[in-house]
Amino acid sequence: MDVEEVLAELLPQVPENIFSKWLTKRVSLTWLEPDDDRLGMTRFEDGPAELVRRRRLSLDPGPITIGLHPHLVEEPELLRHTLAHELIHASGTLNHSQDLHNAVDNIAPGVSISNSPMLQEKRDEFLGTARVKSWACLHCGYEWKRSTVRKPLRCHKCARPL
Repeated sequence: MDVEEVLAELLPQVPENIFSKWLTKRVSLTWLEPDDDRLGMTRFEDGPAELVRRRRLSLDPGPITIGLHPHLVEEPELLRHTLAHELIHASGTLNHSQDLHNAVDNIAPGVSISNSPMLQEKRDEFLGTARVKSWACLHCGYEWKRSTVRKPLRCHKCARPL
């Protein structure tokens, strides 16, 4: 899979934002280290203070580097989703908001963790280092081993909110 082709395919689909008109000229791709715990990252090369100034004045953002995890090549759908996410950051959406997630899902829908060996590996790494190893219900006393990244909303036994 050619990452540059995927980039060219996704760029026209990025929603209009403060830096959108410069994306084709300013974005460059690089690979992260294989042991990196991130799937992707976006870096504005001119630094945070300059970025704030350029956002406020609607100026060219300068060079933008998007780094992708090298194992994403093995999972094309996850690569598309991650690259779409990073492109929306590069367009000027810096916070992880619901708008960002909706825009990413419109461009390249997310991959189910059950269909992605890489996401399963990342989840297992996280659970191995997490402080909380189990969940307990304060109502019925039921306790179960943690198997998800997010805290469950309800008890598995009595169904009351946790």
